[in-house]
Amino acid sequence: MPLVVTDIDVGLLYVFALSSLGVYGAALGGWSSNSKYSLLGGIRGAAQMVSYELALGLSLIPVVMEAGSFSLVEIVNAQADRPYILLEPVAFAIFFISAMAEIKRIPFDLPEAENELGAGFHTEYSGMRFGLFFLGEYVHMQVLGGLIAVFFLGGWHGPLLPGPVWLAAKIVLVCLGIRGTLPRLRYDQLMNFGWKILIPAALVNVLFTGARLLW
Repeated sequence: MPLVVTDIDVGLLYVFALSSLGVYGAALGGWSSNSKYSLLGGIRGAAQMVSYELALGLSLIPVVMEAGSFSLVEIVNAQADRPYILLEPVAFAIFFISAMAEIKRIPFDLPEAENELGAGFHTEYSGMRFGLFFLGEYVHMQVLGGLIAVFFLGGWHGPLLPGPVWLAAKIVLVCLGIRGTLPRLRYDQLMNFGWKILIPAALVNVLFTGARLLW
């Protein structure tokens, strides 16, 4: 019995279309609290998420080229022999770093820089409103862990254990890897790293993958 709820032909594009809505939460949350510090945190968070979404999307073009499909099920099935982390290590590194910046984990937690902004775009919120912001952030972390497992770690493929167990184990492993303790970057370093390093590296990796597949 297949455990996939639905197989969309453009599943990858659908996921990115929904995940991009998170930008509105940071921007509107900071603006609606009527605080200058929260507004700065919201603008900073929106700029960071938009910048790293571009590198996040470009890093998956080689995966689509390898699988020949935008369907998440087809991408996982194409990794039955070996996961794409072995074929596309550069794409995995770019995606992982961009995912950490997208969900604002250390060292990319500039929107919540306590020493500068108090708590960023959610400074003026308390109680359940504050809890919903963090709940959304942790759900986003689990979703991106699932995407990393699907795109680079072979999804539900694995020996001996059932497929759902393998998928859950890979998601937990990725989420534990995201929870790190590293020094925080300055905001100019953060943006330079995204625009001047990650995006050019992703474009070069796309050209390299295309040349390798043609040969």
